[in-house]
Amino acid sequence: MVLCPALVSNPSLWLLPLLLMLLQVTAMPLSRESQNISSCGSDEYLSMGHCCKLCPAGMFVQEHCRIPHTQGQCEKCYQGTFTEAPNGLESCRLCSRCHKDQKIIANCSATSDQKCQCQTQLYCNDPNFPETCLPLSKCPQGVPVLQKRNSTANTLCNPSTSDHRNRLFLLTTLIPILLIAGVYNA
Repeated sequence: MVLCPALVSNPSLWLLPLLLMLLQVTAMPLSRESQNISSCGSDEYLSMGHCCKLCPAGMFVQEHCRIPHTQGQCEKCYQGTFTEAPNGLESCRLCSRCHKDQKIIANCSATSDQKCQCQTQLYCNDPNFPETCLPLSKCPQGVPVLQKRNSTANTLCNPSTSDHRNRLFLLTTLIPILLIAGVYNA
């Protein structure tokens, strides 16, 4: 075989067309099975080119199926781990742990994560970050409570009462100051 010296000395002349040809070949489906990837049912997952039945909640896939549309070997989640729904996971998820300012309201099981809640005298300000507990506040003496505090909401005080008290305080403080200032300016 004789190679053209221009091609040998300049790989960009033959490398780019070769790469383009490889990309076209790899984009082509390899088999009829790979064309039917979307044929997995809602109770199946894709493993090594074919559909396997999901393991039930509380279990994980120990060994994937070898025959399409059958279930592989499922194993029960180990203590301290869980899966909430049917799955094709190769391991269960680790159970969360409550923070020091939280208490356990539901233990972790094979099918559900541990549930935590803020300790007494604390509340969760943001449901997107339930691990953040803040101290509960109290209404000032004589100000009515609109909403009692709990583990998910802080105390709400009646603002109209406190606004009224603030205005009264300002008036009783500012009037004498303005009168005194007026006397000295006269």
